[in-house]
Amino acid sequence: MVLQVVRVIFILLEVLVLFNLLIVVHEVGHFLAARWRGLYIEKFGIWFGKPIWKKTINGVQYSLGTLPFGGFVALPQLAPMDIIEGKADMDRAQLPKISALDKIIVAFAGPLFSFLLAIVFAVIIWAVGRPVSESEATTTIGYVVPDSPAAQAGLRAGDRILAVDGKPVTRFGGMGEDSITWRIVRSEGETIPIVIERTSDGHAEIKRVEARPIVPETKPWTRKAFRQIEILPAETPMIAKVEPGSPAANAGLQPGDLITEINGEHLYHVLGLADYIRARPDAPLRLTIERHGKNLSVPFEPGHPTIDVVVENSPAARAGLRKGDIVLAVDGRDAKSALAVSDYIKQHGGQPLKMSILHGKEQREVSVTPEVPQDEKVPRIGIQWAEDFGIVLDEYGRMTVKHPPPFEQIRAGMLSIVNTLGAVASPKSDVKLQHMSGPVMMLRVYYVMFENKEGWRMALWFSVVLNVNLALLNLLPIPVLDGGHILLAVVEAVRRRPVNMRVLEVVQTACAVLIIGFMVYIAFFDVQDLFGTRRDRPKFLPKAAPAKTTQQ
Repeated sequence: MVLQVVRVIFILLEVLVLFNLLIVVHEVGHFLAARWRGLYIEKFGIWFGKPIWKKTINGVQYSLGTLPFGGFVALPQLAPMDIIEGKADMDRAQLPKISALDKIIVAFAGPLFSFLLAIVFAVIIWAVGRPVSESEATTTIGYVVPDSPAAQAGLRAGDRILAVDGKPVTRFGGMGEDSITWRIVRSEGETIPIVIERTSDGHAEIKRVEARPIVPETKPWTRKAFRQIEILPAETPMIAKVEPGSPAANAGLQPGDLITEINGEHLYHVLGLADYIRARPDAPLRLTIERHGKNLSVPFEPGHPTIDVVVENSPAARAGLRKGDIVLAVDGRDAKSALAVSDYIKQHGGQPLKMSILHGKEQREVSVTPEVPQDEKVPRIGIQWAEDFGIVLDEYGRMTVKHPPPFEQIRAGMLSIVNTLGAVASPKSDVKLQHMSGPVMMLRVYYVMFENKEGWRMALWFSVVLNVNLALLNLLPIPVLDGGHILLAVVEAVRRRPVNMRVLEVVQTACAVLIIGFMVYIAFFDVQDLFGTRRDRPKFLPKAAPAKTTQQ
């Protein structure tokens, strides 16, 4: 327990160090440019809030705040930033005027330093390599959700996707034009044309299908969902942990094992394991695993499905079912697959089912009648399964190390923000302003990355993208941002006189309020993602009479 707490603290420190580095380097760019051009520098602070240390050196007040979220440099001779940096201690009218060129240089220096930091990180990644997960780099389908748009279009696990919506693809994840996920999200037609390569009996065939995407409904206060056809990338299941006494432990599976086949059939995704058992509940099973570079074949007995959640007021709750109950049989049929039991329940709405239940050493018979929950069409009894066979998978799976050239990394970072802004601007796109991320999400991504043993390499690669985004976003011609300062300086150069200070204050304050409001708006969604959204559960009308159970 103590070691876990220490590890969490250490990861948080790593996150704060790297996140603050990105912001402080940006502000150092402004600071050094201001010194070079002879501007009056009022303050330079690392972190915000009440200072725990401050000292004036050569007319500049240096400080260290209490809120570890970046830094700032106060330059009163630029456009007024009182709403963000606080009211200047000195009357701006008493300060000497500076040229438009000086303003442009100082404003541009921040994004320039962010860009230079991105190049430094990119060179490091080029040298040490970037870990890439199998699921990100593949174009092979690992799992097709039953009755999904992909299933209706005829797509199968093992199909290799060549093009989506008329664009060739080379990877599953990411936001580039060559990403399967991004091409589906950015599609705008009623159907999405998909070109695949399907290999059967050693013969490859090129096929073209049309998938009709869906956009799942979400709550009004949550982020809207994107278009999807409900496919998952191929990913060889890598075991991180095996629960004692579980089917996986009984089969002799170990952490680090890769599950490659089931009964001689290639396993493209861990969900394919449950599907195979549903389709062949009585077939003896053998898993092929890769351990330390060698292939082993082991017998596997999945056992009986276990109930993980019982929904309140549901038929299951009224029948006395509990978390941890093991379903041995339904209507006399041996229960080997949770999916098969769920299928049976859906097919017997309104009909009493007799379930044989084991809890500890106690075995009992339960009668439960499936009902259609409110606002749904499919009968349920109100349970969720613990269907993992005692296997805890490695979050990132099998990874390879790539050494992308710095130019390629910088280009990827630039395309990510360009593609995002282009998608937000398109009236037909599902990507909206609410889908952008702020500091909360960035910190969360860093934390998740640092939890992995390859955390630093993954975080440095992410920092390349983040620094490029920071540079380009700050160059947008919006007052308060660096690009806004540059625009105002250009207007000043064209007019040959500064913009009226009162007008500047109004414009800067209004834009600052809008940007702060936007950040709060984004943080509202980021916080929900941070803590996760509770999985929707079916709602049943409460009934007074519980079902009878018999003890054995």
